[in-house]
Amino acid sequence: MKEKLIKHFKKAFSLTDFFVKRDTFAFWGILIIAINFVMLHGNGYSSDLSYWRNWILDMQQSVGGFSGDYPPLYALWLRAVSVIYNLTGFSLKMEYELKQFCLFPVFVAHLSLALFVWQRLQNRSWAPEIKTIVMLLVVANPILYLDGPVWGQVDLLPVAFCVWALWYAAKPSTYGRGMALFMLGLLTKFQMIMFLPIFAALSLRYRKVMWRGLASMAVVFLLVFLPFILAGAFTKEFSQGYLRAVNSYPYATMNAGNLWMVVSGNMTPQMRPIFEWAPAFMNPALLGKILFVIISATIMVIAFIRRLSIGRLMMLSSLNALAFFMFLPCMHERYVFPAAIMAIAGIACQRRPAIIWAVLLSMVAYMNIAMVTSLRGNALWFWISVLGIAVTLPFALYALAPTVHGNLSKLYDKVAVPKFVPFAILVLIYVADLGSSYIQQAKTAYHLGEGEYFVYDLKLIHQWQGYGNMHIGKTVDGNPLHVDGLLYLSGIGTHAPSKQIYELPENANRFTVTCGVDDESGNGVLEFIVKLDGKELWRSGRMEGRQSASADLDIRGGHEIILETDELGDKGYDHADWVNPVVYTK
Repeated sequence: MKEKLIKHFKKAFSLTDFFVKRDTFAFWGILIIAINFVMLHGNGYSSDLSYWRNWILDMQQSVGGFSGDYPPLYALWLRAVSVIYNLTGFSLKMEYELKQFCLFPVFVAHLSLALFVWQRLQNRSWAPEIKTIVMLLVVANPILYLDGPVWGQVDLLPVAFCVWALWYAAKPSTYGRGMALFMLGLLTKFQMIMFLPIFAALSLRYRKVMWRGLASMAVVFLLVFLPFILAGAFTKEFSQGYLRAVNSYPYATMNAGNLWMVVSGNMTPQMRPIFEWAPAFMNPALLGKILFVIISATIMVIAFIRRLSIGRLMMLSSLNALAFFMFLPCMHERYVFPAAIMAIAGIACQRRPAIIWAVLLSMVAYMNIAMVTSLRGNALWFWISVLGIAVTLPFALYALAPTVHGNLSKLYDKVAVPKFVPFAILVLIYVADLGSSYIQQAKTAYHLGEGEYFVYDLKLIHQWQGYGNMHIGKTVDGNPLHVDGLLYLSGIGTHAPSKQIYELPENANRFTVTCGVDDESGNGVLEFIVKLDGKELWRSGRMEGRQSASADLDIRGGHEIILETDELGDKGYDHADWVNPVVYTK
């Protein structure tokens, strides 16, 4: 019975012979790129995206004008992004493109982390099935996509620096390189200080070459801060990237499922005693720091005294990161993320695969992050469908014609695809995708001339709609305006039935507009109507999805222009967009 179960298990994972072979990192890398670009269509927090917009505007002026609470390395990337926006004229209203630009380093970090794990697995004598599971933890782990391309956070970038840093710092010959990478992690996210006990233990162990690490860290620190030093903004950037970040949220926990969520509750002041009868010093701020220091000191001593393998060092680093999240106050939901990533890297470096810990830590991280954000966004459906088709076809070949599939696998094994191919593909996709967005923006963007006004900039006399709220530059659901497959930056998103009345300038003479059911609506059916002082000027007729209609109307002598939508019986999913609605006065 046992042998039969093993046989069936191996059959179920027979594709691993195709996935995990020599020179096949390209497969995993391409899969990472595909999933990341699909997940980019998920809706992130609009408030977080607004931070990026403001910071990019800061950087368009000068490095010294940066007002964000990020350390300097990622701030410099935003400076590069601001230059791209200046050169291309891209609109900051385009959310998908904004995430693409800001998250490029995160996608590269994801590929580098997968490459790290894949390279370590090549030296393991594990069964192909186990190697596949470990690779899936870094390639298809939902926390990587929910935190990154969906939400729009950059936590993976500094953790990837720390993974590679620990790999190099664990050996005296490459210790200096490792410490330089650790400094890059600290210069990307201050929270990477959670790994300091391990790096401190290694520094004490390699006392004879410690100067190399200190020198390399100092050089990296100066190089990264140099633009801010030259701009006379070193003190400002250091303060807002590090000192201000520590005191930003003085709560026991801020949406973090840790010890203080259980004891004190969410968003409770960190200085409040944990019980009503407890003395003042028994508060999360003090007790949390004491607990964390005890655990960190213990880990540091063990790492210093015992000659541990790199796999064990990474597991201790993961534990320290978990303690950082579980016991310190002021934690966010995302700060458990590094513990899971370090555990995944640690598995690949061990002789025996302790997969369960990476799975459990990933589960904890996912549940924390999912409580705050979730996978949503209508634009995802198309790309999820494409991925589904891409999986269905080869799987059908495998299931229906295993001999043909086996021959193709043998042919694939003979092709040696270089490891850099996924990184090259990532760059090519960026060039093609952003080029397409640039062409689309040029096609649909409207730049107001002299004597021209968007109708929504005029005085709004009356507004009503049957569902939701009207948005300027967004759909009724708060997403970018898409009509008949095209993105529009300027317009009104509403829901039929609806009515808006605007006061016209005295010399208004012409009104132009394009309208349609937004692409986010699956089956909306409605009609658009334009009236002047209560008299009908234009009616679109019945409109469904993937249709658009345009009007060019004479409004001379009018005082009020009225934009109406009729639900035509059923108002379900009637997401109505008025795009590029322009009033002319000359």
